[in-house]
Amino acid sequence: MRRRERFRRSLGLGSRTQANRHLVSQAIAFANETESRIVALNKRIQQLEALAQTDELTGLLNRRGFDEVLRRNLLSAARYEETGLLAYIDLDDFKTVNDRHGHSAGDAVLRQVGAFLSKSIRATDYAARLGGDEFAILFVRADHRPARERAREMLREIGKLKIACKAQRISVRASLGLASYNGETQLENLIERADRAMYADKKNGSRAARLTTLG
Repeated sequence: MRRRERFRRSLGLGSRTQANRHLVSQAIAFANETESRIVALNKRIQQLEALAQTDELTGLLNRRGFDEVLRRNLLSAARYEETGLLAYIDLDDFKTVNDRHGHSAGDAVLRQVGAFLSKSIRATDYAARLGGDEFAILFVRADHRPARERAREMLREIGKLKIACKAQRISVRASLGLASYNGETQLENLIERADRAMYADKKNGSRAARLTTLG
């Protein structure tokens, strides 16, 4: 055994084996570090993508994120013969809130409405702030009639909100447009019907408990 070891050393095999082991260890360490960096980078990319689809003020989906949700769920409806409902909500006379109470009060109203919508929908549904004082809800895999009733109930609840701002409490009113979808519905047509229904409801005037328009 000793003769064999001395012979290996004379050929330099022992030092080369040790060097090879060192190189292997370095390669493994580098691979592990690279993998960790890739995982961290992918996580950061996911965070940035989530931020790009989230409304900063309310924490709801923004228009970009909501459009992606609409496309995905319409494809699912076409594949699995699902139905659902799109609701457009627009706050009435919101400009008056900003003019009378300031933009900080307007932001408080938007945050409160956003929080209400977020907690009032099912885990499978989606709520978004599309911009300004315009919101949307997508009731996914839902029968049209109960979804319509739920949307109307939410509208009534919005009318009961009292947003505290400094020494004042601000009331909120909104208009609602509804458009149902199924496996044959096209994205542009769904959005147009909901938007048109919402403006028709707004044109009907503000009443405490009015019937909303179905697009």
